[in-house]
Amino acid sequence: MNLFEHEELKGGTNFNFAPMIDFLFLMLALFATLAMSRASLFDSELTLVEIKQGDENQTLRSKNDQQQINLSIAANGSYKWLTEFEGYPMEDTLALQKELMRQVEIGVLPQDKGKIEVLLHIDQKAPWKPIAEVIFAVRELGFNAHPVYEPASE
Repeated sequence: MNLFEHEELKGGTNFNFAPMIDFLFLMLALFATLAMSRASLFDSELTLVEIKQGDENQTLRSKNDQQQINLSIAANGSYKWLTEFEGYPMEDTLALQKELMRQVEIGVLPQDKGKIEVLLHIDQKAPWKPIAEVIFAVRELGFNAHPVYEPASE
């Protein structure tokens, strides 16, 4: 006679999922933290610049004589490098980054990136994704990005 039946003494064939769920939760927390830290690193100190219609001199030069680059984001999300005479279409943010670095290397722009302001002329109907991409691309190179707006005419 047995006090316990033989089947009760056998080990169970169950698989413990608790460590796997803990691991997945930790991975989710890690990637969420990385995503938020990237956004906070490149999204800080973003200021708007106002263009006043009454100014005779439309340039926005500051007291520190900072050089300005004008970029345009159209309603369809396309990019243009704006000059005084013409706008040059850019394929994507990588092309913008290459052109910025090329102009620094050839001496058109100063070597001190703090003296360069990138002004973003954004169409009101432009989607958010291209706007965020160009801000991140400019910030990754160490330049200051400033969205520009024109006040509504009365």
